[in-house]
Amino acid sequence: MECGKEIRLSPHMAHNLRKDPKRLSFIYARYAFAGQMTRDCGSILELGCSEGIGASMLHRNEKRYLGIDLDTPAVEAAVRNFSGTGVRFENRNFLGLKEEPFDGVVSLDVIEHILAGEDEERYFETVFDNITDGGVCVIGTPNITSTPYASPESQKGHVNMFDAKRLKATLEQHFRNVFIFSMNDEVVHTGYYPMSHYLFAVGCSKKVD
Repeated sequence: MECGKEIRLSPHMAHNLRKDPKRLSFIYARYAFAGQMTRDCGSILELGCSEGIGASMLHRNEKRYLGIDLDTPAVEAAVRNFSGTGVRFENRNFLGLKEEPFDGVVSLDVIEHILAGEDEERYFETVFDNITDGGVCVIGTPNITSTPYASPESQKGHVNMFDAKRLKATLEQHFRNVFIFSMNDEVVHTGYYPMSHYLFAVGCSKKVD
């Protein structure tokens, strides 16, 4: 990843930066946590990479990184700004993806946009199918208890919200060890889940028959 490359955001990200710049600090804090949880992973798959702004924290200039997203303008921005040696982005639907397994799978702010039922099952199967037996996955999503405080636009797009109990139970179908963390603004903690705006589930050691 070239440090001297000029970064040109897409109109969507530029609008968000102008309208609510503090949101960018929240996003980077989420990636900082995911990067620490996957620090020892030699390869990273990001499902729902958007414009790739977290790729540098996940890649750390030393890993194989693949980011996938369905949003064409976002992926075009990711390729333009952050692609480089060991870092690549693909514009496609990742549900049902089967690549060479990665040591770490990261997916932030994605599952709440995927319909419950068959699509949700395919999402978690995709995580499971693309991670090594001893790999680490990090799933991040807004807490269902934050819904009353979300904007109308967010509520319209957030079609599948989780609480801590459901998120943990779902990951436990696929991983032997699952840890739930809370997050408010930029702070990750282990506090009372219903009062947390955001949730992380960290899954380790997938269940193999």
